[in-house]
Amino acid sequence: VAFAWWARSPQGKPVWDRRVLKFPIFGSIIRMVTVARFARTLATLLKSGVPLLAAMDIVKAVMTNTVMMDVVEKARDSIREGESIANPLRRSGEFPPLVYHMVAIGERSGQLEDMLLSVANSYEAQVDVRVGALTSLLEPILIVMMGAIIAFVAFSILMPILQVNTAIR
Repeated sequence: VAFAWWARSPQGKPVWDRRVLKFPIFGSIIRMVTVARFARTLATLLKSGVPLLAAMDIVKAVMTNTVMMDVVEKARDSIREGESIANPLRRSGEFPPLVYHMVAIGERSGQLEDMLLSVANSYEAQVDVRVGALTSLLEPILIVMMGAIIAFVAFSILMPILQVNTAIR
């Protein structure tokens, strides 16, 4: 309970979110989901005609990871000062190279929305593949665990019966 309270507190949430992104297997999946959400939301907003700075504010509100929210906020501030979108994403180190390269290409070619949608599609497909692989590994692990539990229960029942049998002789 104390950990859950700390992880939701203003002091603990950034620390926890940074650690979550560094988890061995799940960290990369969480990062990919966050990047896909960022790219899809920004592309949808830009296609709908929302100005870039307002779209960045909305994207920041949609994200749940405080580390990535800070990157989007800094990117918005840099854009307000006249910089491109790709440079702050590159400097942050939180977004993969594919994202900021595609954003830079989209900015130069005037196809930013299409590039963001392709990034979102790519990362969503990668998430589906990784989650599928994890679920396919989960089945054998669960079977082994169930076998161990059944063996423990069987031995728990049989051992006292065998001990009583040897005590009678």
